[in-house]
Amino acid sequence: MPATTKLAKKNKDYSFPYERHCLDASLRGYAAFILQVSQLPPPMNQEPLITIVLPIKNRADLLPRTLRSIAAQTLRPLKVIAVDNASTDSTYEILAKWAEEVTPTGIEVMVLKEEKPGASAARNRGLREVTTPYVMFFDSDDEMLSGHTQRLAECIAANPDAEIIGFDIAIRDDDGWTDIKSVNDSDLLRGHILHASFATQRYIAKIDFVKAAGGWNEDLPRWNDLELGTRLIACAESPMIFHGDAGVIVHPSDKSISGSGFAVDAVMLDKAIDEMESALLNNGKEEYLVWTDIKRMILAGLCRREGDCESARTIETKTLKRRNGWKRRFKLRLVGTVVRWSGKGGCLLAEMLFSTKPQER
Repeated sequence: MPATTKLAKKNKDYSFPYERHCLDASLRGYAAFILQVSQLPPPMNQEPLITIVLPIKNRADLLPRTLRSIAAQTLRPLKVIAVDNASTDSTYEILAKWAEEVTPTGIEVMVLKEEKPGASAARNRGLREVTTPYVMFFDSDDEMLSGHTQRLAECIAANPDAEIIGFDIAIRDDDGWTDIKSVNDSDLLRGHILHASFATQRYIAKIDFVKAAGGWNEDLPRWNDLELGTRLIACAESPMIFHGDAGVIVHPSDKSISGSGFAVDAVMLDKAIDEMESALLNNGKEEYLVWTDIKRMILAGLCRREGDCESARTIETKTLKRRNGWKRRFKLRLVGTVVRWSGKGGCLLAEMLFSTKPQER
């Protein structure tokens, strides 16, 4: 079940070592920060282990914060593939300038353009160019703490058989409050289906493994990371997740490439769950379909909460008509009802109601 920890507000003592560094950097200005980064020790004479793939669309206002955090990474050498997804502002120019400034510090940057709209198309464009053993995906409005990639490299060295490694993140709201998001579920696949514990910026994976799985589904404008995470974990032999201090700070934004709200994209979100179910069936994970049923009922509850009862009824009917047993249908309806009236609590209730052996559900 997810664990949430409230940390200090932005004007008080920071819990993350990098916070003070980032705050000071913003006060001194971007140019001064780059000067400081350029004074880092020269990179070691070795091949890079990790590539960060970063899709961006019209983020000229927020992008510098993300780029500063990547430039502050202590791991060297490091590769970054930044993909401009048909921006109409100065995003591309900012990326090109940044690439020139950080290259001498041991960060190799490739700046690409992808005209096909959508974060998945941009990520796949970058994915095709990755040559390092491992890849991680990142969003253009979030931050990495300075030791994040170094800690990932150490985790890779300690767990060479793991195809995909997840980790905790922190979510910071506009008021400066930071919540640590940690999904403490021993069943990694269930934890991801319910809580998106392997969402976009929450894992690193072997590049050959991601490419063999097919990369990002460009037909899904929403919940594409939920679908890809399900596909990756379902076919992985040694997936793992490690907990501890969060290395990523997520800043929720209404300007996401993937969009926001549920009712407006109910059909597409339901399609994402269809694709998740296909991945489960293709990998012999039929017993996990109960959790995609729950995901659908949560979606239906959110649609009702947003006033779209028609979409909610369609999703509910699709889910309930294929499940035998009044007890199971009653439990599913209960999950949707709780979400409709409270906006949350569906996953916790579902884990209480359904966390038994498959034949007993």
